[in-house]
Amino acid sequence: MNTLSKSKITIQNYLGGKYFFTVDEVVLNKNIVNLIESKHSKNSVLPSESDVKDGLVKMILYSNLASVEVDGVPMKSMAVLRLTSDVFSGSISSESIKKDLVDSFKTNNLSEKRKVFIERLFKEADENNFVAQICGTKQ
Repeated sequence: MNTLSKSKITIQNYLGGKYFFTVDEVVLNKNIVNLIESKHSKNSVLPSESDVKDGLVKMILYSNLASVEVDGVPMKSMAVLRLTSDVFSGSISSESIKKDLVDSFKTNNLSEKRKVFIERLFKEADENNFVAQICGTKQ
């Protein structure tokens, strides 16, 4: 598995237009490339809502790519929105089972508003074919 940080990607539309982006991290694992957009918070359990929304815009782009190549080699791709925090304990994702979510909510003493926000984020990830992760940085 290879990991590259701050990689440049080019998205080309069907009309030949090219759009240039920087992805925070690229993880190559066999024939799958994970395109990871990261947002971080030092003092809060989650990054700001505007940061998350900015990440979601990139997820819309990255999860709707018709074809992906790395150095000319066709690959499958997976879009990943990673939210990190110095305050959050543990990690959960849109692929986590319900019990792990409930345990994490309790461990992190999340408000009802935060729980609903995370559940909606994870639902959006499931419905739009990307992975959302929330990870503490001090584990």
